[in-house]
Amino acid sequence: MNGWDTLLAAARAPSAALTAALAAPEQAQRALLLDIVRSNADTEFGRRHGFAAIRTLQDYRAAVPIRDYEAVRPWIERMAAAEPNLLVADPPVAFEETGGTVSGGKLIPCTKAGLHGFRAAVLPWLADLARRRPGILAGRAYVSISPATRQPRRTSGGLPIGLASEAAYLGADLAEALQSILAVPPEVAAIAAVDDWRLATLAHLVERDDLSFVSIWSPTFLLDLVDTLPELAGAVSRRLGREAQRRLAAAVRGPVLDTTVLWPRLDTISCWTDGGSAVFARRLAAAFPQAWLEPKGLLATEAAVTLPWGSAAGAVPALTSTLVEFIDDAGESWLGHELHQGARTRVIVTTAGGLYRYDLGDQVRCVGHAGTVARLVFEGRAALVCVMVGEKLDEDFVAQVLAGLPVAAAMVPAPAPRPHYELWLDGPAGEPCPRIEAGLRANPHYAYARDLGQLGPLVAVVEPSFVSRRAVDQATAGRRLGDIKHAPLRRA
Repeated sequence: MNGWDTLLAAARAPSAALTAALAAPEQAQRALLLDIVRSNADTEFGRRHGFAAIRTLQDYRAAVPIRDYEAVRPWIERMAAAEPNLLVADPPVAFEETGGTVSGGKLIPCTKAGLHGFRAAVLPWLADLARRRPGILAGRAYVSISPATRQPRRTSGGLPIGLASEAAYLGADLAEALQSILAVPPEVAAIAAVDDWRLATLAHLVERDDLSFVSIWSPTFLLDLVDTLPELAGAVSRRLGREAQRRLAAAVRGPVLDTTVLWPRLDTISCWTDGGSAVFARRLAAAFPQAWLEPKGLLATEAAVTLPWGSAAGAVPALTSTLVEFIDDAGESWLGHELHQGARTRVIVTTAGGLYRYDLGDQVRCVGHAGTVARLVFEGRAALVCVMVGEKLDEDFVAQVLAGLPVAAAMVPAPAPRPHYELWLDGPAGEPCPRIEAGLRANPHYAYARDLGQLGPLVAVVEPSFVSRRAVDQATAGRRLGDIKHAPLRRA
């Protein structure tokens, strides 16, 4: 049995469980909730919130308020100091740092039960993708394992910060199978310097003309990688066999890198395609015309929230992994089968890893249904709002206004000499400010501030490659390169 066969065999049971949950979503979510609260009823958090008496979702909502990270931080900091039995009975095996759009540095506990929740989402998605795109099974896979530019660290209680790799989310029993299909060996992730990691990764990828599947997070990760290949062709070539050298020379001969020469069997690229990643996804599709772009579900550091399922637009809630509540503008809480098409809501998660009614800060929109269950797309960070003079610009709105630009862009508040916004552009884009200003005026608070003169006009600033430079800067500062998202709205 080869590695692909082993992974698909392991996916049968969780796939069947998810199929059953989609047919009876309310019962599935209730069963998951009761399993979580019963397993953790005797923890400090569970006793304080009366987990032992919870029988229904209504009981749970009444007992546990919605919390953001700052409200949970004291519990997590005590866990990081190795205090037992606080949020969960299951001790953490490690902590991960969030790769959030706005800020990092938030520790999230990883427990065996919590990691199992990710496995219960990833394996069914992989099996479903293999049914729809069997070409992924014809060769090797590149799974984004970020370079270890950060030094190994531990919490105050001696627990590691960072899992060994993304492969840990599948479980130790599948590590060998996963490794057998990888185009880039896991040890490359141990290369500390970004430039050295990039060279080694490119050499391994170019050597594999049987690359059939790529799974990454941000499309900028792969774009930045291949954009450097023409410049690094000489150094990469010296690491290759003769046949790979020939293909590389042919691929870089023209004005644009020909990825079809390098990876003719590449069938599918899985990545973020929504929100601020949409413009980069379009660029990625153009750079890899031989590959299908598979929209990634919403898998956050904190929880598996949604996963692609079937060929229709949107992703379904990870019903067997996470209790997912959806909060509307009125503060009402709904489950995935209760959302109507077009509903825009904020995501609240409860996990086996110790997060209870945790406000993820992400906003999703219902674009259809799988049976009775909503299909969802990620729209942006609901929590990010810039206000200098009352204009109240949120990230989702700004992403929609900037979506039509031919280059990557971001809006940045500039408080002096008079409050205004700068429009950062990754390259020439004509004269975009009048059109972007017109779009921003759909927000009445922005229009009012401009009409009163409280806000000055939008100022374009061309900053070539500002997205990739920011990614390298953040990786050098300790962020995982593959997790870094482009943010269309920034605080500074």
